[in-house]
Amino acid sequence: MSKSSHPALVWPRTDSDPSKYPDTTRGSDSWYEEEGAGTAKYELYASQVAKHLVHHLGLSVDASKQRIPLPDGYKIFAHKKAQSSGEIRTDHYVYGARDVAKFRSVPEFLDHAEWLFDTSRPLDDHTTCTCKYSKGTNRRQSMPSSATKRPSGSSPLKEGSAKKKKVEPGEEAVFPAVVPERAEELRSHRRFRRGELIWFKINTIDPPSHAPTAGLKPVTHWPGLISKILLKTKVLNSGDVASASASSASNQTVIHYYEYHIRPLGMFSAQDEIIKDGRDVLPWQAGSALMGGEPGWNSIGLHAEKVLKEGVKKEGAKHKGSGQSQEELESLVNKGWKGNWAKRIRFLEMSDKYEEIVFRLSVALKIGSDIAEAWAQTDKIDVLPNDQDISAEDMKAILSQKKNLYQGLWWGGERIWLDDLVRLKKTRSELPTNALLPPSEGATERGVFLKIRSVSYSPLNKPNTTGWRCVVYGDVFELAKEGTPGTESLKEANGDTDDTSLVHHYPAPKGYDYRQLNEKESEVTVDIIDVAGRIYPDLLDASTQNWFIDPSNPSNKEGRVEPGEGAYALSGLKSGTTVASKSTIWDEDLYSIVQRTTKATESGMKEWYTKLSRAALGLPKLPTSQVDGNPTGTANGHKGQNGAGTLNEVLNGSNGESKS
Repeated sequence: MSKSSHPALVWPRTDSDPSKYPDTTRGSDSWYEEEGAGTAKYELYASQVAKHLVHHLGLSVDASKQRIPLPDGYKIFAHKKAQSSGEIRTDHYVYGARDVAKFRSVPEFLDHAEWLFDTSRPLDDHTTCTCKYSKGTNRRQSMPSSATKRPSGSSPLKEGSAKKKKVEPGEEAVFPAVVPERAEELRSHRRFRRGELIWFKINTIDPPSHAPTAGLKPVTHWPGLISKILLKTKVLNSGDVASASASSASNQTVIHYYEYHIRPLGMFSAQDEIIKDGRDVLPWQAGSALMGGEPGWNSIGLHAEKVLKEGVKKEGAKHKGSGQSQEELESLVNKGWKGNWAKRIRFLEMSDKYEEIVFRLSVALKIGSDIAEAWAQTDKIDVLPNDQDISAEDMKAILSQKKNLYQGLWWGGERIWLDDLVRLKKTRSELPTNALLPPSEGATERGVFLKIRSVSYSPLNKPNTTGWRCVVYGDVFELAKEGTPGTESLKEANGDTDDTSLVHHYPAPKGYDYRQLNEKESEVTVDIIDVAGRIYPDLLDASTQNWFIDPSNPSNKEGRVEPGEGAYALSGLKSGTTVASKSTIWDEDLYSIVQRTTKATESGMKEWYTKLSRAALGLPKLPTSQVDGNPTGTANGHKGQNGAGTLNEVLNGSNGESKS
């Protein structure tokens, strides 16, 4: 039997189907012959696929010397065909994949190979594969066939009368042109997604024991944005404990896990990245349990202001009265800002002293808070004019560009897609009872959720109003105890789940399942402002995170803290009103959100520094219009004396009122 050259290069699974092999009965002018291990073509695949996987999995070995046999059940067949010239033409193909007729070359097979290695993507759903033969990467652009012909004027969470089109047996489901990233992120059930705003764990930095500011807490996490996510492989010896998907090879175990590359916020080098395991990363909304939550963040802002004032005072003392010209002193202001406070360093070069990092932390908190307050819709769906799943009224609005449909959203720093299950800013008791099932036992204390089927963006239908309204459509769920009647609808085992959905299984917290509340043939509408954010059902599971004490494993306390109401809400075990997105500011896309918030925060900080530094150097006050080149003398829309408020006002976004 053909062997692999490295324990990590072992197929963790296969989707093979022998019925896909070609007929090897020899014909007069065309026939197939199997080419097994040891043949030139087989060895070409073995070496080239191994080389690709070495780079994909991040293995520290010489890729050119590695080999991996074909997945179990896959075979190479040579198709031989007689030509009119008397010569025999030979073409080689890989057969055996359940959902692919054949692969014609090594490059065609590589994406499929990655899919087989990524055990987080269901083997029974080839749409999550990114190879050219996946139905998830090449579909016509249309609205999902599950979308309703909803009557105009429908009220959010009030009616379940709109009917969803059902895919009949034998009828092919019609999907939108699925963004590959959407399919991959949904089906992987990976906790975090590319571009999301998160917290990553750092070595704890304690505040001074006698700090002049009250309410300062140890810094345990730092804000950042996920720039990329890599699937990695690790080889463990027998007896080691693994917490990721694994496959065995002799006495060794190969685990596959995700590696998160994170851009730290807070004026660091542009391309600086921190690499973290998912267990050291928390959702942004978990910040209510970090550094004292919003009151603690406000204390950080106050202390950062004191540190800045003291630092500027020392800078000024070195040069005031030195006899330097005004021009020379003017240059010191900009040099001081760039050299002492806004110097672009790598995160790992940052000091571990609280007094030296608190200003940069305050900048990071402000930028993160502003990103979380912004939102954008993404990946517009181009609807075909003859789409039968859309009412004439809606089609007219779409074609006249008065309504648009989208596949995704950036909301509160989180990436949300069609088919996502999201938390709502509703308590169970707030939902109408006439159109929905009554609460199950204990459900009134837990969250309410919406499985998104459609995202619509249209102008407000109000006189003298130019605003737009974003509405999401879908099915509403509660969290019920396992075994409660009606909790089967989001279980993977149920074969009659919605045929048009990219997701047929949604993990729930331990001991619970999701229970659909609206009728199967109806759905509800919700304004986007009522979406609290994503759900993190395993947030309290000790095996998937290193910060919160797992309620089911309370003895494991080392380095962990008791989860508060916020952590339970993010898990779905408390109402979405407990911790929710505060997004109110629309922007074009994530890039615009990050650029705008970063620039505004840094400009505000520099404006405040300039004011303090000029005073410390004995320079005259600048006219409002000349502060940092801002024609209005404001930073991020906030005014104070001479166009710059106190640092804490800049951080909080208002005159002392915290917006963090």
